[in-house]
Amino acid sequence: MNFQQLVTTELGTRAWLALGALPPRAGYAFARWLTRRLYRHKQGIVYRVLYDNQRHILGPEATDEQVDAAVAAVLQHAGMANYDLVHAVSRGEQAILDGIDLGDDFWPNLDAARATGQGVLICAGHLSNFNLGFLAFAIQGGFPIQALSAAEEAGGFKVVRELRSRGLIEDTPIDSGSLRKAIVRLRQGGVALTGVDWPVPDTQDGVSFFGAPSLLSSGNIRLALSANALLVPLACRWTPERGYYAMTGPHLQLERTGNREEDIRHNARRILSILEGWIRESPDQWLMYHRVWPAET
Repeated sequence: MNFQQLVTTELGTRAWLALGALPPRAGYAFARWLTRRLYRHKQGIVYRVLYDNQRHILGPEATDEQVDAAVAAVLQHAGMANYDLVHAVSRGEQAILDGIDLGDDFWPNLDAARATGQGVLICAGHLSNFNLGFLAFAIQGGFPIQALSAAEEAGGFKVVRELRSRGLIEDTPIDSGSLRKAIVRLRQGGVALTGVDWPVPDTQDGVSFFGAPSLLSSGNIRLALSANALLVPLACRWTPERGYYAMTGPHLQLERTGNREEDIRHNARRILSILEGWIRESPDQWLMYHRVWPAET
C-alpha cells in the first residue's frame, strides 16, 4: 500500500480524525506536510485526477504550469479544510456550529422552498468544507433530511458517512431502496439532499459540465421529476474575512417540455450551471478527488 492509498483508507481517515485534538499550529503544519506529499507525487492518482479536473475548469488556454499551480492550491485548501473539520468535531457541537456560517440566504431559501408544500431536493456541490456544513445543519436542526450519498462502504468514505449520520440527517447510500424512500419523502413534502458533482464511472448520461460531456449522472433530476420536487442549489465557500459559510440559491421549479429525456438534460444543465459559476469563482475550493470527465485516450 502506498502513501496515497493509506490516507484514503478507513485507518488513514480515523488517524486523521485523531489529529483533530492537535492545536491549530501543529494541525495546520501536519496538513501542509500531508498535502505537499500528495502534490509532489505527480504520478499518483490524487494528483492526476485533480490535474484533469482543474484542466477542464481552467480551459485549454491555461498552461501546464497554471494547472499545476491550481492543483497545489486545491490540496492546500483541502488540508486546511480537513483539519478545521476534525478539529471542530474533536471539540464538540458548539465548535461545529461556530466553525461555519449558515449564511443569510441559507434558511430563507430553504424555508421559501418548503413553504410551497412540494418536496425539496437539495443539489449540493463538493466545495470547501461541505461536511462541516452538513454537520452544522444536523445539529442546528429544523427538519429531517435524507442524504443520498455515493454507494461506497469501504475506506475513509465509511468514516465520513458515520460523521454525517447524526441529528436530523439520515445518510443513505444510493440504491433502489434508498431511492424509493426518497421519492416517498419528497412526494410527502419532505427534504432530500444529493451531491450533483459526484461522477459515476459507468454512466451513459453524458451530462455536459463546463462545456464537455462528463461522468456526472442525471439521476438527481430523474428523482425530482418522479416526485415533482423543487431543486435548491447548495455549496460552501471560505474567505479569509468570513471563514467558512454555506450558500444556497432560490429554488427552481422543474421546467417541462413534454419530452422526458429533454426535460432531464435541460434541468440538469440548469442546476449544474449554478454550480459551475460557484466553482469558477473559487476553483481551488472544488474538492473533488474523482475523475469527472472521461480520460482522454
